[in-house]
Amino acid sequence: MEYLQEFIKYYHITEEELISELKEHAYSTILKKGEYAIKEDEYITLLKIVVKGRIRVYQQYEDKEILVYYLRAMETCILSLSACFEHCKSNVNAVAEENTVLLNIPVRFVKEWSFNYRSWHDFTINTFRESLTIMSFNYSKLAFEPLKNRLLDYIIQESSDSTLYLSHSQLAKELGTTREVISRILKKLEQEKKLVLGQKTIKVLI
Repeated sequence: MEYLQEFIKYYHITEEELISELKEHAYSTILKKGEYAIKEDEYITLLKIVVKGRIRVYQQYEDKEILVYYLRAMETCILSLSACFEHCKSNVNAVAEENTVLLNIPVRFVKEWSFNYRSWHDFTINTFRESLTIMSFNYSKLAFEPLKNRLLDYIIQESSDSTLYLSHSQLAKELGTTREVISRILKKLEQEKKLVLGQKTIKVLI
């Protein structure tokens, strides 16, 4: 109930009937790090909203993974949300990057509430708009920005106290390339004195 109240407050849900329905049908679950919220080719039966934690959404192409985006607190996957309006399978995987709390809503209510309640309609439209903006930005970077720049941007964005704790193989998965390519670019960035490489650590100097 605590997590549901956080969601209601965050999205300014005021309709008493909708709040009552959420209390009746929504429930929370906890995903441990490494567990999947969604798997590719599985039918979507629940809309899963991240209340706390972080989810990595990606697509698998043979032996490569392409990062779509991350889901953080009070966010849900646009691809799952769209599947709620038409019975279909997921085309992405979503895995917990850390222990994560999810708010789960059966898909049969998602479409109905969008027509019946203004605040739920706003939640749906805003999720589509914001997620499409992020996806468009990410794919523009993938198509037009050199891998060296994308790698450096990713390291800076994801580092904590200027340090990123990831292996070269993990970085390759995040950016949809090979470990050898990542290692070569990291060496070049280190030579340019932008990074210091350690054992599964990268220190940002800029």
